[in-house]
Amino acid sequence: MSETKSETQDTKGTPKFKLEKQKVSIGIAAVAAVLLLGGAITAFWAIAQKRPLPEIPVGAELIPEDALMTLSLTTNAGQWQRMREFGTPESQKLLDNYLVQLRDRYLTANGFQYEKDIQPWVGSEVTLGFLPPFPVNAAGENKEEVVPSPAAFSGRQSLLMVLPIANPSRAKQILESAQPPQGGRWVPRTYKNIEIKETQGVPDENRFSVTVIDGRYLAIAKDSETINRAIDTFLGAPSIVDAPGAIAAWQKIETSRPFGRFYVNVPVAAAVASLNSDRADPNEIAQQQQNQGFATSITLQTEGIAFDTVAWLKPDSERKYAVENNGKTMTTRLPADTLMMMSGGNLQRVWQDYSQGVATNPLAPISPDWLKTAIRNTTTLDLEKDLLPWMQGEFSLAMLPPAENNTSFFPVGVVLMVQASDRRAGEAILAKLDKVMTEQYNFKVEQAQIGEQPLVKWTAQNGSVSVNHGWLDGNVAFISVLAPVAERIIPKPQTPLAMSQQFQSVVPLELSPNNGHFFMDMERTLNQNTPAWLQLPPQQQIAISAMRAIGVTAAIENQRTTRYQVFVAMKKAGSAQPLPGATLPGAQPSTPSLAPKAPATPEVETPSKPE
Repeated sequence: MSETKSETQDTKGTPKFKLEKQKVSIGIAAVAAVLLLGGAITAFWAIAQKRPLPEIPVGAELIPEDALMTLSLTTNAGQWQRMREFGTPESQKLLDNYLVQLRDRYLTANGFQYEKDIQPWVGSEVTLGFLPPFPVNAAGENKEEVVPSPAAFSGRQSLLMVLPIANPSRAKQILESAQPPQGGRWVPRTYKNIEIKETQGVPDENRFSVTVIDGRYLAIAKDSETINRAIDTFLGAPSIVDAPGAIAAWQKIETSRPFGRFYVNVPVAAAVASLNSDRADPNEIAQQQQNQGFATSITLQTEGIAFDTVAWLKPDSERKYAVENNGKTMTTRLPADTLMMMSGGNLQRVWQDYSQGVATNPLAPISPDWLKTAIRNTTTLDLEKDLLPWMQGEFSLAMLPPAENNTSFFPVGVVLMVQASDRRAGEAILAKLDKVMTEQYNFKVEQAQIGEQPLVKWTAQNGSVSVNHGWLDGNVAFISVLAPVAERIIPKPQTPLAMSQQFQSVVPLELSPNNGHFFMDMERTLNQNTPAWLQLPPQQQIAISAMRAIGVTAAIENQRTTRYQVFVAMKKAGSAQPLPGATLPGAQPSTPSLAPKAPATPEVETPSKPE
């Protein structure tokens, strides 16, 4: 995630609560980069609700239903200390730099000290609500749709920051004594009998509004409209937890003492993303409007970070999930030293789902149109007419180390295995592909054998490229490229990936039956021998190097709900040093002042593997 820089301003002229859009973007990008460690997994956010349910983070009494997303983070110093101990010295420094940046922008630059001005009254979590650009045709309370079309957006975005008040008397004392920004003044106003303080006499980019609602929440926003909407929501307008299925979703992923929680309003997010995407199509955006939400809870465990996610559709959506949890055998067909693998229950359906969502996802790595064109131009085959119709069974795509006597130029091999739903059709297409390789590319196509297993081998004239394909038991077709690795899967490995200690300790296995897994040995896959097409930018490489491995399990619960469990096994850099220039809580000398110290609670040790 890119980092946006802003100009340094004179702190004497800076208001107490400064929420410039640029600075907000930097702060949120930093937090997201910390949680995702370089963008490997997508941002994770949290929601709250109006009723005091224990599984819902605080603050959603103020977050409007049409919020783009929300993020909630713990204020517990012990958890932040554990987070800072993960990784390598380089990634630890990277994280500390982000925390220092956040502290300096939101506290130091505004004349605040955490332990003096925030810690005495703040609650156990803080919540950020990201509101989309206001609908152009919306005025005050008269909004017509929760999800307007992209053309309806005016381009404005806003952030609502909610800090729960655990000690009302201390909060009142500190806030009432806050001095107005230099050159400006506090101007009180009232909205629906709730007093609001706003800054005047300062540039527009330095203005902000702040209010205490019901003695329980301190709400801060950049503009008056956002504060008004927060009050409206608290007084009864729909909040983000009123979205259909939201409470049920949070109950599914409830966990004790989460580090963070994350929620995305998918229809709004899709509409906003389409504004910056040249691949957006109205029909595809309409497909995304059938999704309702995406929620994740994040917990710190002894050996890493666990994410528990639920995604769900609108209750009246035409789209429904096919309840096919067929991820059963592929991990038994791969060797224990597999570097990376992805498996699923139906390759054709996976492609269809990906194609529907890519138009509104600017981070999608591959354009479906580009891939279809590349396959057609290279092989004359149509992906969706010639290949996918017989690929409706279980599949895996894996990266394997070759045999020790490998003489290939390539350091790794890639193998695709898919259980054919129509073997006869598959055989006909592979025969056609053999002919194309011979006639158009002058490959040498010949029959070969590994043990008693027949296969077809393609070899380039200069011998630099070798491809193997064939059939395994159970009508499983395979094709391997780059380094030769067919002998790694023929015959079946005696010690398969599913039985390896690393796979079992990293990949969450509680979702059973499931629809497939993702596994990646980060230490062996992304090293100095990594192929050039897997190389990452330096800052992302530092973050990725902090990880040992990633495991993901997916399952379809019903026609409208899917689950994902992710575990990121982390390296450990050891005790974190105090942040540079920080004024730190006395009981936690190395805890960042950004991470408030909550009332003492016993640290419960969690197992290294997700439970």
